[in-house]
Amino acid sequence: MNSRQAFRDGKVYVPVFSFTDGVGEAFFESLGLDPNQVGELPLGDRKVNLELFRMIENSPDGVEAILSKADATLMLIRFLDQLSMNRIKEVFRLVQAETFLPKSMVVMREPKETEFKISCTYCGQKLWVRDRDAGRRGNCPQCRKTFFIPTQKAFITSFLMLTEAVPVLTATRDDVSCRNAVASLVDRIVSIEESMKSSTMRIELPPEEA
Repeated sequence: MNSRQAFRDGKVYVPVFSFTDGVGEAFFESLGLDPNQVGELPLGDRKVNLELFRMIENSPDGVEAILSKADATLMLIRFLDQLSMNRIKEVFRLVQAETFLPKSMVVMREPKETEFKISCTYCGQKLWVRDRDAGRRGNCPQCRKTFFIPTQKAFITSFLMLTEAVPVLTATRDDVSCRNAVASLVDRIVSIEESMKSSTMRIELPPEEA
């Protein structure tokens, strides 16, 4: 967590990284916020300042400066194809370096969506797979190789080598799940701060004069 204490002014700052055109915009609009400016989301007696960073074509240059001001970070994922995941991994490498910064991965779905996009693990062909087929073997129509179809969460966790400290959540556009994803992240910030306050520390005194 950065040097300033989160909520010291009643607010917390969370940069939101989006990797697919329109996804960040849909997330912010689902929260009733303007994606083109820093939005303030009230959560009980707290206020969360969310800022959208579109990483669709941008390099990760500047991400470290953004993280230095952050109290937590949220990454929006839409597609799991090879190009998208490599771009996500590049940014996550910098996010992961901030050890004490709470992080969340949020998979954005469309209402009533029942399939998602990945790439063939052998030839890289982009494929649509159905949620209900997770755990089954599928054949790539391009290279004809057989592979196990993963769930979105399992694929993201494995690809980015996530620990339990980085949850993978699912949110649906225009649904309360978008707000819940932010609330869950804020709860973790509060929990960390309360844990830090409850830790016992030894007071330091100047050396005694002879």
